[in-house]
Amino acid sequence: MSDDRTAIEQLLEVSKPGTLHVVLHYLYFPEKRAAEEAAVELRSLGFSAEDRLGADGVNWLVLARQELVPSEEAIATARQQMEEIARRGDGEYDGWEAEVQH
Repeated sequence: MSDDRTAIEQLLEVSKPGTLHVVLHYLYFPEKRAAEEAAVELRSLGFSAEDRLGADGVNWLVLARQELVPSEEAIATARQQMEEIARRGDGEYDGWEAEVQH
């Protein structure tokens, strides 16, 4: 079982299934320019995205936000996009989280 599947199952145990959820994706880049370019690309794909210096004070965070109905397929698609964008910028995709809906 994938980690994403487990996370989705756990989310849907406490959240309303079949409804839109806000999902946040975390990408980190060693260079500001790469973070800015990633944020622009994510916006072109329909995400809202902001870039800022990460909590470590060294790497740059891109926080991408989308609304979707959580499913293994939807998260897998988003993960693939995030990992590719991170790879191109010598960055790292650090996963996702979703807000609980009642």
